[in-house]
Amino acid sequence: MKLFPQWTGFRLRAKLTLLIESLVVLIVLVTGIITTMREKEALESELHKRGLALAADLARFTARPLLRQDLATLRRFVNHSMEQDYVRYVIVIDPRGKVVMHSDLAEVGKTYKDSLNIAAVNSKEPGCTHTRLSKKEESLCDIFAPIQVSDVRLGTVRLGYSHAAIEKEIAKARQQIFLIGIVTTIIGGVVAYLLASFISSPIRRITDAIEEVADGNPNAQLTIRRDDEIGTLASSFNKMAEDLGKHRKHLEELVEGRTAELGTANEQLRREIAERKRSEEELRQSRERLRDLASHLQSIREEERGRIAREIHDELGQALTALKMDTHWVGQRLSNDQQLLLEKTRSMSRLIDTTAQSVQRISSELRPGLLDDLGLSAAVEWQADEFRNRTGIQCKTISDPEDIALNQALSTAVFRIFQEALTNIARHANATRVKIILKEKSGKVELTVRDNGKGITEKQISDARSFGLIGMRERVHSFRGDLRISGTPNKGTTVRVSIPLDKKENHCDKNTHRR
Repeated sequence: MKLFPQWTGFRLRAKLTLLIESLVVLIVLVTGIITTMREKEALESELHKRGLALAADLARFTARPLLRQDLATLRRFVNHSMEQDYVRYVIVIDPRGKVVMHSDLAEVGKTYKDSLNIAAVNSKEPGCTHTRLSKKEESLCDIFAPIQVSDVRLGTVRLGYSHAAIEKEIAKARQQIFLIGIVTTIIGGVVAYLLASFISSPIRRITDAIEEVADGNPNAQLTIRRDDEIGTLASSFNKMAEDLGKHRKHLEELVEGRTAELGTANEQLRREIAERKRSEEELRQSRERLRDLASHLQSIREEERGRIAREIHDELGQALTALKMDTHWVGQRLSNDQQLLLEKTRSMSRLIDTTAQSVQRISSELRPGLLDDLGLSAAVEWQADEFRNRTGIQCKTISDPEDIALNQALSTAVFRIFQEALTNIARHANATRVKIILKEKSGKVELTVRDNGKGITEKQISDARSFGLIGMRERVHSFRGDLRISGTPNKGTTVRVSIPLDKKENHCDKNTHRR
């Protein structure tokens, strides 16, 4: 944070002028303060000398009257001393601190026990102490001197000497210093302005020339004839401007040539971009057509598997039933002595039963009848039971609600995804438990298949040869759904399918799945 943010807005001339003028003012202030302090010290020293001399003379003159107890003479000496300039009081006290004579007769006979009086009585040499009158608040110098005759202490003389003289002289000196400071400041300001102009004027011209060059005029020249650093700077600028003009002309030629090359390259790039966009659009359309075709083929394949399952169930099932009835009829009409034929008919009956079960299993694998008759929930539970019976892997199925009814296409897609997930678990997971959750909520049907196997890796998920996963993704994509596959090492794999429901197309009445 700058101390004076407006300082940056000043021109160089103003900054130099203010800087030099500030130095002049600072010098004047320091000189004035030092001069005033020295004047004050000299005046105080002179005051002390004069006061001590006056006190010493008064002590010498009052020795005889004190011996004779001549109070009238003491009074004349005190009055004479009071006639001196800046003397505010005169006190003559005996060695016990009792006032023998005072400039104020009302104080005569009193005994002072204040610190100033005690110090004066006990002092063997003249001295002084700074004090202040209580009423006028005037600064005084309390000067004292012992009254002695042949090393005998007769008393002490105290007189109060005012500092008014010093204050008057200091005030006069300050006034003179102030006037001298004003004159010096004015002269310094003029000199500062002239000096700042001398320094900043050529710099300003150099700055203007630099701005012209920056604005695109390389022919700007300076005509500064000086032998100092500024003259050298001007010469260097002129040479730099000349070289810059040559380089700029060369650069303009290079830019023109490069611009032409870039224009050609840009035109070619635009054509390539347009061609790439057409290719991408064709590829997108082709991918969409392939997906539509794959979806159509899935639908046709489901229809064909359903038709084959029905034909196997109806034609072969009826034929096998009739064949078993005929075999049973033949067996009923054979006598007991025809044991070989009886065994043969029983063997044929058992073979017919096995064939009927195979026909039923093949028909269910092609197209579970539960999916069309009882709906998706029942088909998922049946497939989980079949998976458990075939592989020995424990399966837990949760359906919410218990009976989820969807249209045939969506039911088939979810069921086939579920079958592919179970197939991958049986082939790769090495799992012992599988949890299946089928839900319908918030306008979506959601299928979650979670196992406790070794866990699928990211490389396996993104492998282009994982045709089962690719088929699952394509089925989900055809219904604008979302497929997520995640695996944790040694903790299992989770397959989550979420497909939005179209109320008008995907849902159907639950009764349509029952006959």
